[in-house]
Amino acid sequence: MFDKSLAIVDLETTGMSARYHRIIEIAIIRIEGSKVVDTFSTCINPEVSIPSFITHITGITNKDVEKAPVFSDVKRKVQKYLKGATFVAHNVWFDYSFIQSELGRVDVPFESKKCCTVRLSRRLYPQYKSHSLENIIQRFGFGFERRHRAYDDALVLWQFLKKIKKDIPAPLVKSTWEFLTQVPIKKP
Repeated sequence: MFDKSLAIVDLETTGMSARYHRIIEIAIIRIEGSKVVDTFSTCINPEVSIPSFITHITGITNKDVEKAPVFSDVKRKVQKYLKGATFVAHNVWFDYSFIQSELGRVDVPFESKKCCTVRLSRRLYPQYKSHSLENIIQRFGFGFERRHRAYDDALVLWQFLKKIKKDIPAPLVKSTWEFLTQVPIKKP
């Protein structure tokens, strides 16, 4: 998996539906050949009010995004970080659908290979019942500063990928990765 270009993505949003809700924070960690080559992280002004329950989960307030760029202001950077990379996220369809929606709103079509770290965890660590990000963090003792913030959650996924490389035999990782990036992930 590390011989490919990866874009580890995490988003915070105003809700669960890419059709009706918007991104309020984005982080992308670009990986090339087992190394972080660049990172991008910013709050996004969603141009709608952030629901209080989202503020409670993320700590991101309307004031935090008031002067942040709108998505169209960062679209070129987002495209640059995603170009030619496998899109990696926890529950990948959620993040992918929001990126696809936001890019679509600014008339930029987007398609890429995807890998879901939930599915990856289920296949490589079948002995565990839960594969939520919270459980993965606790199980492996991954460090982070702020949970439910885009950069920190993306960083946890990078730690998880490195842990996989260390724990699991390379042929199994390779075959699992190849299988998961070839299987279409359908909308839930």
